[in-house]
Order: sequence, then structure tokens, then C-alpha cells
Amino acid sequence: MFKKLLLIALAVMMASILLVGCGGSESTSKSGFGGDILRDKEATKKAVAAMKEKGGTPLMLFQSVNFNSDFISFNRQDPKKPENVDSFMWHQQNGWQGPKPVKLRGDGKMEDNIYNADEVNWEAIPDFVAAVEKKAKESGMEKIKLDGIMVYLNVSQGKLSFSATVKGERNDASASGDIKTGEITYFKIR
Repeated sequence: MFKKLLLIALAVMMASILLVGCGGSESTSKSGFGGDILRDKEATKKAVAAMKEKGGTPLMLFQSVNFNSDFISFNRQDPKKPENVDSFMWHQQNGWQGPKPVKLRGDGKMEDNIYNADEVNWEAIPDFVAAVEKKAKESGMEKIKLDGIMVYLNVSQGKLSFSATVKGERNDASASGDIKTGEITYFKIR
């Protein structure tokens, strides 16, 4: 009888470990923002609210922001010491990290390298992702994977855009999009 109870207890424990290890809980499978931040506008909205909470108001972003389903990385101008830039990172498993100091190099001007987070329609990210995936499939790409997107400031042009790389089984593609609408402005298979 004791051996039977021990075996049942071990079986229950192993099943619990496997469920946790496989991401069986809702909180780990939904990014912590209630959904996929690349494909769900409400989750994207919550993720950006968390970015603003961490980074300060106004959130002045330095050059680019990386968005992935389970990862966010951004650099921002320190609101208390505008000559400084700090990095922040969020990962689904580890939560938020930062601020961490960023070493700035070069002779560029800070004001040419920053933009207000409010200039971006963050809720257009899911529209951009859907458009890029659709365009890739229509272009004949197979087994596509979009790892994430970037909100990118082209410093020399002073222009903001969404940017993504689509990886396919036989080829890759680059895409850019409008930060207000999410519409594709550039798509090229490489």
C-alpha cells in the first residue's frame, strides 16, 4: 500500500513539473500582458504602458525599440539627466531589468537621436506584423518566422519606421512600415 501511494505521489509530482516546464500556465503563455504583444493590440497597449512606467514621462526613446512576443528592449534619455541614456529590457521569464547606463559614442547630437514614444502608434504593430506575414506568404515564402520588429529611427533621414526581418525556409525578406498605420512601405526578398 505504501509503495502504491509513493508511486502516485511521484507521478503527480512529475506531471506538475512537466506542466510547469512546458509553459502550461496561462501567465507564461500570454507574455504577462494578456496576449502576444506582436499580434494583440490590447497586449501591445499594456506593454507600452509598462515601458512608459519604467522609462519615465515623457518617454524619450534613443534610436530604436525591439519588440518580440516575449521580449522588449529599449534605450531612453534619462528625464532627470538628459545627457544620459539608460537601457531597459523585459523578458517574459525574468520581468523588467534596468535602468542600466549606456555608453554613448560618436559626435552626434542627442536631440537628433531621440524621439517621443507618443510619436508612434504602437497599436499599429499588430497591423504591421499581419501585413508583413501576409506579404511574405503571397511572395511565395514558406515556413516563415517573424522574430520581432523594431521601431527604428533613421538618424540620417530623421525618419521613424517599423522594421522587420522575415525568415523563410529558403529565403529571407526585409520589411519596413509606417509608424502611424502599420502599412508596409518596403518589402524585399533577399
